Amino acid sequence: MVINENAARKIISIAGGKGGVGKTLISANLALELATHGKDTVVIDLDLGGSNLHTFLGMKNTRTGIGNFLSGMRGSLKDIVHETPYENLRYIPGDVLVPDVADLQFSQKKKLIDNILKLKADYIILDLGPGSNNNVVDFFLISNSGFMVTSGQASSILNAYGFLKNVVFRFIQRAFSSHREITKYLRSVVKERKPGNSVSFEEIVKKVQKIDKRAGTKTETYLSVLKPKIIVNMAKNPDELGMALKLKDLISSSLGIDVECMGLVYFDETVERSIKERVPLARFDEHSIASRDIERIALKIIQSEEFPIMPLDLDYYKDSFELAQIEAQNDYQEIEASRKSDEELNVGELLTVISVQQKQINELRSHIRMLTMKNI
Repeated sequence: MVINENAARKIISIAGGKGGVGKTLISANLALELATHGKDTVVIDLDLGGSNLHTFLGMKNTRTGIGNFLSGMRGSLKDIVHETPYENLRYIPGDVLVPDVADLQFSQKKKLIDNILKLKADYIILDLGPGSNNNVVDFFLISNSGFMVTSGQASSILNAYGFLKNVVFRFIQRAFSSHREITKYLRSVVKERKPGNSVSFEEIVKKVQKIDKRAGTKTETYLSVLKPKIIVNMAKNPDELGMALKLKDLISSSLGIDVECMGLVYFDETVERSIKERVPLARFDEHSIASRDIERIALKIIQSEEFPIMPLDLDYYKDSFELAQIEAQNDYQEIEASRKSDEELNVGELLTVISVQQKQINELRSHIRMLTMKNI
């Protein structure tokens, strides 16, 4: 695992827990924003079996990708790092329609991870697939500070919690993989888990301590390494951060890890238009609200020299969630002001149209009156 705060090259995995939360939009445009601000950036499509990162980058799915790399291609992953039309941004395509790539064998996954760790760049962004199977979780754990993209909807928040719970459990499994008795116990927990009858993480820690007191004490130290972040996407109003705050509290109390919020990205109709035009949002309309929200997240990363440790000014807000709330409130006021301006403009346009039409009606009446008088 790469500990990002100690590394010159930062690796950020971006997961969604489930499809439809805008994970790939965030991946593509976050990478582009980092590159726009002068950072050498590589973005990798790891949504194997459903790769579409190229669409969000405005590129065709015609280049050699991970599907070829895992299907007997000679060479290393650096041989399929492609240039993009955007300065400082390079790209590794995903499955490129090569069949049977989604179900990776252990040897394939290890080969892929080992090669990712050899890539050179300032930032490497990994666009992961949906779900929380071991392959997706292991890609998320390439570094200690992946991003979890969620919406403010309760179902999405629950999916985010389920994903991070699997991340923590998988991390503990790997940490104690050489301890036979603990490994045996953890496997039994996985095997016996049933809906509504899940063993709490606190119970797992107590059992580990009972098996090996020294190993149990290390558990909290291991977990302190994990520093996942949350992005609330496609929000309609700032209140949706409230659900994310509840997720933070649940994760802290149930999983024993702290999460921070990178920010809220508002729902923006410009996104759909940019996809149809095959132009990245950050290039299609850099002034759109979603584009500016993503740029702000990129700047937080860049300005944090020891990212994921962020230099928060706690004199003005208590944590990253309160900062995100302040940002979201300011954005929302701007959205509302713009909406009122558009409504006023529409009313003005409507009055102009009515005035023109009334003039045309009056002219038509005069013309009819003149014709009538001539006939008399």
